[in-house]
Amino acid sequence: MREHTTTDTNADDELATDEARRSFMKKGALVTGAAALGLTGASGSAVAQASNPDVLIHAYNYFPRATFRVVSVLAQSTTVRALKRPNGSTVPEIQLPSDYNGYIINFRIGGGNNVAGIDAFLYTKQSLNTGSRYRLGADAQVFSTDLNLLQASANRRSS
Repeated sequence: MREHTTTDTNADDELATDEARRSFMKKGALVTGAAALGLTGASGSAVAQASNPDVLIHAYNYFPRATFRVVSVLAQSTTVRALKRPNGSTVPEIQLPSDYNGYIINFRIGGGNNVAGIDAFLYTKQSLNTGSRYRLGADAQVFSTDLNLLQASANRRSS
């Protein structure tokens, strides 16, 4: 993903403390280890209202409590390919990748003169409007170790 800086100082766009992220990463490592050992069950499908959807996001793009804006919709064929293994087979957690909508999102992280814009991919069974803003929850859990996806809540923010 691309990264750039700007001087946007909107308080809603500031990321929670580095400590919250470190805490999540420690918990995530434990959950990932448990999943690798077969100690956790597969997550079911994400069912939520569009105003507060459950979303899937790649673990390396998970920023707890960060605000993001929906930039654009991914083509359905791109979403389907992204939610399959490189060899084209499906993962047990996602029986029908075509049930999901894919989006390009943009996080605004930091404050003052040190704001970074980070683009990422997000997937949900709900429909999100381009330009809408959401705050990613701090409640992420491993969804698919094969695809490096986490499942988290997202709360709609007023514009």
